[in-house]
Amino acid sequence: MHRLGLLPLILGLLATAAQAVTVRVATVESLVEAVEYSAPARVVAEDHSLLSAQISGLIDAIRVRVGERVVAGQALVQLECHDYDLALQQARSNLDSLDARIRLAHQQLERAKTLVKQRNASVELRDQRQSELDQQVAERAGAVLVIDKAQLAVKRCSVNAPFDGVVTERLASEGSLASPGTPLLKLLRDQALEVEAEVPLEQVESLRRAQQRAFVNDGRRYPLTLRSVVPLVDSRTRTRPIRLVFGDDAALAGSSGRLVWQAPQPRLPASLMVRRGGQLGLMLYDGGRARFAPLPDAREGQAAEVDLPRGSLVIVEGQQVLNDGDEVER
Repeated sequence: MHRLGLLPLILGLLATAAQAVTVRVATVESLVEAVEYSAPARVVAEDHSLLSAQISGLIDAIRVRVGERVVAGQALVQLECHDYDLALQQARSNLDSLDARIRLAHQQLERAKTLVKQRNASVELRDQRQSELDQQVAERAGAVLVIDKAQLAVKRCSVNAPFDGVVTERLASEGSLASPGTPLLKLLRDQALEVEAEVPLEQVESLRRAQQRAFVNDGRRYPLTLRSVVPLVDSRTRTRPIRLVFGDDAALAGSSGRLVWQAPQPRLPASLMVRRGGQLGLMLYDGGRARFAPLPDAREGQAAEVDLPRGSLVIVEGQQVLNDGDEVER
């Protein structure tokens, strides 16, 4: 009888043991892996300017060669300026002449006013002198404008660097005749280079949050800082334009390569994910029970970020047949 009483207990224990699924587990810390993204990129220069003549004249001298570094304001090309210097001298002479006539007109006006007070001249004479003075003053304003224009022409005889940079192309020769718009040189601002890339929409946020970003070209990595995510979506490629700037070291303008960055948080492999109730997540080992941990941002077939303690035990074998609350054993 005693043996018969133990039989139900033994059968119950066997049934419980049969229900437990044997699994293999590993800690989150041992499973996470760094995920690196990349996108095609190129180095662009915001300023690669074509310097042209603004006046007509023979090219007297080209003072720089291709590849030379220049500073803002440095004279690069000198145009023959004799005619413009003469025009400026003439304009100044005309102004001096007008000033003399204005002084005379002013004296004549004052004399006319005195004579009118003495009743030795008519009011009409005074008004005539005033009109002559006003006309001379108006002519003087025009003469000043002529001088300003002549000074500008003389200034344009020298073509100067608009910014610090490097001469990349010479487009004219000494002795040739230049006219307004004639190309002379090309100048590159190589201290303001940026990296331009088109990044898929779903990866833009990870790029924003990434701790490190780099431009990779010919095996070299150049650290980058994110400057701007352009508020524009290419409807055809589903990408957004990104602009980044170099640190102390920069690649050459026009270089092509890859923009690379790591996900801001390590991720767990997609093979560990299971879908339960229409949601992707992980099966965790919790004291002999399987616990489903949903991952709201997980995507099918992609590694997923997890916000779990690094010591959490993830079921890495057998998770596909488990449901939340199932008994498991290691």
